[in-house]
Amino acid sequence: MKISVIVGHPYEKSFNSAIAQKVKETLKQNGHIVLYHDLCQENFNPVIPGKELISDSSDDELVLLHQQEIKEADGIIIIHPNWWGQPPAILKGWVDRVLRENVAYTFPAGDSGGGSSYRLA
Repeated sequence: MKISVIVGHPYEKSFNSAIAQKVKETLKQNGHIVLYHDLCQENFNPVIPGKELISDSSDDELVLLHQQEIKEADGIIIIHPNWWGQPPAILKGWVDRVLRENVAYTFPAGDSGGGSSYRLA
């Protein structure tokens, strides 16, 4: 299986980073393909441009890579701290920019997204 591992912590010696390394090692030992991304190390830009927001398309190569890998992944593991009840801004931006319609999910025909029914992509 292809597993996407996403890390959202700015300090490479954090407990979250140690967890991520152990997850990556364990997955590989068990024969999985690991698509590993440390958002801070990659300098992922969490700010969604207005044009990207309304068009559902990006010209950011890193965003496009992440989206392609999410489409191919059989599973996703996200590792991050909980700061004031929320994930770090870089992870929130990753969710906003990467987990878009037709990447991570689709709506049934005739549903514009305002309904309660949806399907995983």
